[in-house]
Amino acid sequence: MFQKGVALAIAALLAACQQGTPAPSADADKPPVLRHDDAVLALLQQRYGAPSQLQGEWAQQLEDAGTGHARPVRRDVCADQSVVISESRYRMLAVCTHYDNASSIELGTSDFIVLREAVDGSMQLAAELSGRASGANGQPGSVTTVQVGAAAWAYQVDDEVLQIGARMRNRSWVVFTGNDALHDAGWLRTHLDDHNAVDCGSTGNCRNGSLDLNFDAVPDDSQAQLPYWPLRVHETGRGCKGKVDATHSIAYDPAQARYQIPSTMQIEACS
Repeated sequence: MFQKGVALAIAALLAACQQGTPAPSADADKPPVLRHDDAVLALLQQRYGAPSQLQGEWAQQLEDAGTGHARPVRRDVCADQSVVISESRYRMLAVCTHYDNASSIELGTSDFIVLREAVDGSMQLAAELSGRASGANGQPGSVTTVQVGAAAWAYQVDDEVLQIGARMRNRSWVVFTGNDALHDAGWLRTHLDDHNAVDCGSTGNCRNGSLDLNFDAVPDDSQAQLPYWPLRVHETGRGCKGKVDATHSIAYDPAQARYQIPSTMQIEACS
């Protein structure tokens, strides 16, 4: 009887202990929700490896698809902008890849990544455009972010191109309007000259080229309520028909997701 009583007491004690112990949470094994910069850094490290960082360059080896061998590259977050579009918050990132030991005609690349930021600071991918080439000598063009409408922002890419006898600088835009896509929205020359070109003509009298054009292009926010702002382009210098000083307005076509840039702003030489 005594042993039976002891056994019953032990059983009752164990039952009481089990009742006081909370059941394991279903969320106990889930990883913590990362927020703000921690979430951005985790995404970069997932995509580009542990050396990734929010500020400064990091070095990596990248397999060259053409040769099958690894080559050294340097990467950095070359644009990082928080924006609000239609009451939603986004983080616009650009990761630039610089190729070491590159030829003069080899381009660098940029990955454009837009994250949607929730109220609690957590991040989800909203849109991306990877591997966009620009620049020269393995270095990508410089990337900035600009507002291009009441409901639109863009990555703006500036780069320089050298050809025999000519120097050109280009500006292009990759537009984000709060949907799930980034749109390559067009480009124009911001500078063109042929100072190093030599034209000897049929008489044998040689002269240097006289073409020297600048197209200063900026978003026109004079009507800030418009969903998409036109580009205001100030053309100055000496063109194919002589001296020029004119201002142009370049509309954005939302149906094509492009600026309607005329071919006269994309010339390489006078025809």
